[in-house]
Parts: sequence; structure tokens; C-alpha cells
Amino acid sequence: MNRQKIYTSDSQIQIMDAKHILDEAGINYFEINKMDTAYAGILGGSIELHVEEADAEKSLKLLADLK
Repeated sequence: MNRQKIYTSDSQIQIMDAKHILDEAGINYFEINKMDTAYAGILGGSIELHVEEADAEKSLKLLADLK
């Protein structure tokens, strides 16, 4: 099972949008949250979304307009 990172953001709203798009397309994703929750938004960090390699190309196309 190989995963590929397809999206990274420091905005939880952008991540929620990306997850919604992937959910609607039926694509399973894995989230890695590198934010320090005690100091959210102050010390930096990001949230990454990963998908199976087989879904990576489709996922990247779906999320291309998100910024």
C-alpha cells in the first residue's frame, strides 16, 4: 500500500474543502496533521492529505483549483 501526498495546507478550511471534494469523488485519503494544536496558527505546521498511488492523478486533477 503506497500513498502519495497530494495536498498540503496550513488552513483547516482549505483542508476541509479538499476532503469534501475527495469524499464526493469516492477517493479514500489519509490525513497527517503536523500542526501544534496548543498553538494553532502561531507556530506553523501544516496538514497533509495522502491517497493511494492509483488515485493520485485523479485527486490532483480534482484539487488543482484549490488554493
